[in-house]
Amino acid sequence: MGALEQAIEEAMKASAKKFLVKQILTGIAKEVGNTTCTVEREDAPTLYEVRLNAIDDDLQSNVTIYPVDGSSVIVAIIEGLKTESVLIKCSEVAQVKIKIGEQTLIMNKDGVIFNGGDNGLAKVDTLTDKINALERDINKLKTAFSTWVTVPSDGGAALKVAAASWFGSVLAITSQAQIEDTKIKH
Repeated sequence: MGALEQAIEEAMKASAKKFLVKQILTGIAKEVGNTTCTVEREDAPTLYEVRLNAIDDDLQSNVTIYPVDGSSVIVAIIEGLKTESVLIKCSEVAQVKIKIGEQTLIMNKDGVIFNGGDNGLAKVDTLTDKINALERDINKLKTAFSTWVTVPSDGGAALKVAAASWFGSVLAITSQAQIEDTKIKH
């Protein structure tokens, strides 16, 4: 190849590099919304409406990762169009949302929420202790009745004596806060 041809080839390569769109970019996540965020880049134009999912639509099954505002992110350019981009990685996660059909799971610093999360998940150990206390109390009453011997014309005095150990103890009222783990809601 001659010197002229080589010079033309180098000039064309240099010119082409100026017009190439980088496919993978880095930046800082800002203004994180439900479906998009803004990505600020050092010494480069800001990317607006960067998708959090590959398709910006009402998806029936997806995983959405919401970056912490100000965290470092990696963005992919879609089909070479600078106006179409999607988040592919982030250094810090604010929230993760998983949706499969009608089932949803949201996890963030406040806890885990299943399907909208009306109530907290029961603390099994505490709930079992409360149920056991009720069962013991009912068993005391059953024992009082099973050991009671009727005495004619005593007006129930023998039953009152037999049941005295049962009705002498008072059960503590259970509050929802005692048996609810508010970090996990369903």
